[in-house]
Amino acid sequence: MKKGLVVFATLLIFNIVVLSINNADAKTQVQTIIPTDLVATAVSPTQIDLHWNAPTQNYGKVITGYKIEERLSSGAYYVLVENTGSTITVYSITGLTTGKTYAYRVSAVYSDDTSTDPSNTAYATPTTDSTSSMPSSSPTGQETNVKFDFTPSDGTTLVGTVITRIDYQQLQYEKDPRSLITNVVSTLQSINNNLKGILAYQNSHLSDDTVPGPLVAKAVSPTQIDLSWLEPIEKYSKVIIGYKIEWKRAPGDYVDVDDNTGNRTTKYSVYPLSPGTTYTYRVSAIYNDNTRTNPSNEATTTTMLVQQYQSNTTTITPPANKNTSTSTSNQQQNNPVSQPTQNNVKFDLMAPDGTNLNGVILTQADYQQFIVIKDPRSMISNVMQTSDTINNSLAGLIRFQDIHVPKPTIIQPTVTTPAPDSSHQDNSLVQGVATYVIALLSVGAITWFARTKIAKKISKEYHFTLEKYQEGDNLYVRIRNSGETIENSVIFCEKEACVWTDTNTSKPRHIYEGSISAVKIPQTYVDTNPLIIIKSTKKSLRKTRLDDMASG
Repeated sequence: MKKGLVVFATLLIFNIVVLSINNADAKTQVQTIIPTDLVATAVSPTQIDLHWNAPTQNYGKVITGYKIEERLSSGAYYVLVENTGSTITVYSITGLTTGKTYAYRVSAVYSDDTSTDPSNTAYATPTTDSTSSMPSSSPTGQETNVKFDFTPSDGTTLVGTVITRIDYQQLQYEKDPRSLITNVVSTLQSINNNLKGILAYQNSHLSDDTVPGPLVAKAVSPTQIDLSWLEPIEKYSKVIIGYKIEWKRAPGDYVDVDDNTGNRTTKYSVYPLSPGTTYTYRVSAIYNDNTRTNPSNEATTTTMLVQQYQSNTTTITPPANKNTSTSTSNQQQNNPVSQPTQNNVKFDLMAPDGTNLNGVILTQADYQQFIVIKDPRSMISNVMQTSDTINNSLAGLIRFQDIHVPKPTIIQPTVTTPAPDSSHQDNSLVQGVATYVIALLSVGAITWFARTKIAKKISKEYHFTLEKYQEGDNLYVRIRNSGETIENSVIFCEKEACVWTDTNTSKPRHIYEGSISAVKIPQTYVDTNPLIIIKSTKKSLRKTRLDDMASG
């Protein structure tokens, strides 16, 4: 009897321990940082379908697609697909050889262009007996459709397209190579299009093969927009050496963001920008013979609001280092490191005469204005966002630039005195003295003429237009300068100096060639048709009544 009780108690304790271990294992959810359970299935004599599970630990990043690699007979892998552009964990590979064994692996691609380590390697051999046995990707077993945005090469996007999975897989092979598929998700929504309809839409929205496209703009923060595009198909045997990036300031008015990126990379980040502001860009390819393509489509997007960005941003704690003690790991998890706010801009400036001013820190507003009005010969490099305190201003940089403009050198004429004639020594002496005096007087006159203000006024030509425009209850005057720089310019409304809209001051400023500036009309003169006077260093360049101006 006692022996039976002992055996029963032993079995009871053993079962309790086993159940405890199983329950503990069931509560422990293992986070995966790579795609898992990759399976390759031969579904026809020439096709293999891949399906896998997405990683569950992405450290706050967003998966934008998957990289598919095929193993060669040498054991090395080559990239079959750089980025599927879809979060769907299914991919079909067609055109394969019957009876040949293929091996594949998959990596997740994140929005910051990084990727995970590859998954396990999966093998499959298409045979004459291969048939489809892929499981449904829906957890309920119900067949799902695919929802995505479709952008042909002219940049016009077809948003929220829903088609069957079969049509979606076929679209990968029949679409134009420059058509983009983005924001792909599985959905139970009803289909609203089909393969034939999407291809018809694409064919009516194809851009010229000689221009970049489609250009896509995406706001990634309150102060940054990322641009991406595809290079031209037809290059006429030329080599692309860079791209020109332009910002559309107004209809028909474009400002160079970068006149030559200097590389073939088809991605570009524009910053710093203003939060909640809409921007439009276009891109042109630059060839090695210094010719340029026509611009791409225009891409428009709006930067995020600060509150929106903060609400969408979560603090990510990286995995604890295995070599670190438990107390240290817990401390790091409880006190994640916060990144400093980066509101200012740091860069190096080279003036037209080659003088460098390194480590300049400006506000974002001053930096954007400086890009527009700076001397085209000045060069900006090493631009980055920073939280450091500003150490300069827009007016300070303009003064530095003006001081370091190369001065023109005046070439004085060389006077050649004829060799003396031994038979006429008296006459040659007189001629030599006379020639010397005339040459001296000529050089003096030329030097005086070149240095006087009269010569400067004669050589200076101003070409600008004035236009008025209204925003709300305020009236403004805009000056577009297409000629030489207007130095120390002030715009008067009768006898009162108008305030510049970008600096909120009436101080004199340079209006550079190709730039646009604007002033606000004082409220006391809005309904009086005042006389508008444009002055440069106390000289009146133009006087006109406000009502005589064109409306812009």
